Amino acid sequence: MSDDKERTIFADAARIPLHLISGFLGSGKTTLLQRLLEHCLAKGLKPAVMMNEYGEVNIDGELLRGQGYSVREMTNGCICCTIGGTLGLALQEVASFHPDVIFIETTGLADPVELIDQATKEDVFSLVRVASLVAVLDPVNFARLAEELHSGIRQQTELADIVLLNKSDLADAATLAAITAQVQALNPRTHILVTQRGAMDYDLLLGKQGEIFAPLARQRSAPVHDHFHTLTVLCETPLVRERFEAVMQTLPPTVWRAKGFVRFVDSDEQWMFQSVLGDFAIEWIDLLPEPPEHVVFIGNGFDREALRRALLGCAADAEQGEQE
Repeated sequence: MSDDKERTIFADAARIPLHLISGFLGSGKTTLLQRLLEHCLAKGLKPAVMMNEYGEVNIDGELLRGQGYSVREMTNGCICCTIGGTLGLALQEVASFHPDVIFIETTGLADPVELIDQATKEDVFSLVRVASLVAVLDPVNFARLAEELHSGIRQQTELADIVLLNKSDLADAATLAAITAQVQALNPRTHILVTQRGAMDYDLLLGKQGEIFAPLARQRSAPVHDHFHTLTVLCETPLVRERFEAVMQTLPPTVWRAKGFVRFVDSDEQWMFQSVLGDFAIEWIDLLPEPPEHVVFIGNGFDREALRRALLGCAADAEQGEQE
């Protein structure tokens, strides 16, 4: 097939731009996605959202759904390997609704090379085009995780069209300068933005045309994420807030990320919380429909049963000893 013939069949105008949002756990990917969706709607664009969570329940998907967005979820596996074979079918389904743009927020564990490979296979190549890859970095945790998770962070950074040094208010100038230099060394062509809560020029992202997948025509074996563990706990009764916060603030270092929705005995409201490497935050939310109360933990080799007992021990009718 000649290049001209290929351009005619796979004309960019007929293919839906697909933007991949990657980044490690808690870096701010969902906040960026929320702002992108708001920007698209303000411009009269019809966005579609696909989200992947390495656990049984997609906390971020519930959050977006409660704000009125339609979300296609892929849960309980990493989108680039465990459930990678179904990505093509999911993309075909989403494309059938004829959105103007598709966003995929990947689990922080995803291998971007495998993901791009899945999104450019023949069954979807005529429907969508990979327009950009965005890597969202959390400067504080980037420094803390660089050694242990260097390969994953490196891949996402090396391939990104845009790198967001997000949560920049939590890092000093020297830390930001050092990470900027690291990113430039890994990927000289990328556009580096220092941001807070994902605030950026969103047209810069939407204007990307798909530079990233050309150099990826190489064979790779599927990544293995068996060393990443998850635990999802359904909270069937309200919790005692003091007990819950004590558990969240004393999580073992092998728990990298915890998030979810809970209720407390002294309040009728539902609360959303997030914990990233010991940094804990909780806020009241008002979502319709209300997601079920549950907590998701992600980490490496933590004691699932001990953590489950500790969480269930936060219930009002639980014995204090159950937390230990």
